[in-house]
Amino acid sequence: MQKNKPNYELIQVAKNSAITELVHKLDYDLDKWIEFSTKPLPETIRVNPIHQDYNWTISKLNDLGGKRIEWVGKKTSAFQMPWIKGGAEDSETKKLLQSMHNSGRHTRQEAVSMIPAELIDPKPGESILDSCAAPGSKSTQIAELAKDDAAIIANEPNKGRMNMLVTNRSRLGLRSIAITQHDARNFPRVPQPGFDSILVDVPCSGTGTIRKNKGLWWNWKPQISKSLHKLQLRITERCSTLLKPGGKMVYSTCSIDPLENEVIVTKLLEKFEWLELEKIDVDEKLPGLKYNSGIDDFELFIEENTFSKNPIEKSISQLKNCIRIDPSQNDSGGFFIAMFRHIGDEENAHSLKYREEWPIGKKDLKNDHGSPKPLSDERRKILEKEWGHWQGFSGTLWERGRTIIEASKTLGEYFFEPPRIDGMGYQLPGNHWHPLKVRQLGRVGFKDSNSQSIRPKAELLRGQFSFPEKHIFKIEKEVLIRLLDENVIPIEELDEGFKNERAGSILLDINWITGRRLLPAWLGTGLRLLLDEDEKFVLKNQRDDLI
Repeated sequence: MQKNKPNYELIQVAKNSAITELVHKLDYDLDKWIEFSTKPLPETIRVNPIHQDYNWTISKLNDLGGKRIEWVGKKTSAFQMPWIKGGAEDSETKKLLQSMHNSGRHTRQEAVSMIPAELIDPKPGESILDSCAAPGSKSTQIAELAKDDAAIIANEPNKGRMNMLVTNRSRLGLRSIAITQHDARNFPRVPQPGFDSILVDVPCSGTGTIRKNKGLWWNWKPQISKSLHKLQLRITERCSTLLKPGGKMVYSTCSIDPLENEVIVTKLLEKFEWLELEKIDVDEKLPGLKYNSGIDDFELFIEENTFSKNPIEKSISQLKNCIRIDPSQNDSGGFFIAMFRHIGDEENAHSLKYREEWPIGKKDLKNDHGSPKPLSDERRKILEKEWGHWQGFSGTLWERGRTIIEASKTLGEYFFEPPRIDGMGYQLPGNHWHPLKVRQLGRVGFKDSNSQSIRPKAELLRGQFSFPEKHIFKIEKEVLIRLLDENVIPIEELDEGFKNERAGSILLDINWITGRRLLPAWLGTGLRLLLDEDEKFVLKNQRDDLI
């Protein structure tokens, strides 16, 4: 097991770093800050509450020495492991934790970055925007906290980073996320009244991440924060105008620089009189969190022309409502959080108001950016002919190419079905995603090909429970154990029901460790599991618990 030992060479570098000069101005306990900032982070994990193995996962983490982290919030099941990040005591434990992560049972995530989703406090049926979403840890946490039944737009302009977002959504089997690709500074209009909640976790200098990004000790300069300030402000301004009256917006960074934090907050309060900075009830929402209040004197951190006019006292006085977290307080990374409320009395978000002369005409849409479409009657009949009626199927079905997708009903109800008026004043019909560029929607439920029947995918079986009428076989634990040990069981050694079944994709129905589970399998000359190696490894570990 790797321990947190002092790195004396790095400590000397840290003492002469530009970041440390910044911290000195912040009046932190410098020795303590350097002590913790030069140590590796502990391994921290967020458990997926909608996975069937939720209780087993918690039990396994407890067995491995994990301790519950209460201060990230009451609804998030977070654990700190007794080793540094990536430093589990043996290769078998490392493999198990990686397989549990890859199979969607938990997510490896830095503890402080779990706080914003807790403050969003999402509810089923709400519409939520994560404006800068990749790699997806916060978007997926929001979906989990809303019981995977909200309408979440996870936006990421960069294609490479967007792929990480898709991967994380996929491994968790979440259906309530639509992934879009827009520059958040110009995020498009959405149907009225706007978003219930918005998370603005902007690109930042990362000065709070030095425990894992050690290169910052040598590479960070104040100019980096200055270069990001305008981008951060424009993103946050645009998101503010998409927030519906009464809605909540959480602004967060993993930076300690006031130029990226309190200065942004002050400018927002100055520009939008209908925004108010809420005081976060830490004792109630984040019990045990150690933190500092936001700073209200940032003269040492800004240049003379940072503000076009002097900020008024009303804005400055609210900055104590912000939260600053330094690494020494909770053995974590550094973080900043501010929570806004739209206190305006109008019906719709600021940028979604209609002018009196609108609509000025109608506009037909010839395409929808290649986004998923509702499942056609023809494809639905093929699906039902193959599998019959799916019980407990509470989402809606969509298609894209050879893929059939399940998404939460609220995604379609908020962002696809409503008619709307575009920014030019033209009436757009309902039943389209435009102007949203939806690159991925919900979770992959089924895939078909020219040569094989429609197959249910593992994603479909990880979260909300549903099952078909046809091609589903109850098996005993001994059958699954044999499949895990031998990979294949010859058909002549199976029950008569298997021998009378057509060759192809089937589902195995088993009462396993944590209750009823459905597992995809393939039946041909023998029976084999259609599971990846990570899922098999976890099932083998659970099998060992039975013995």
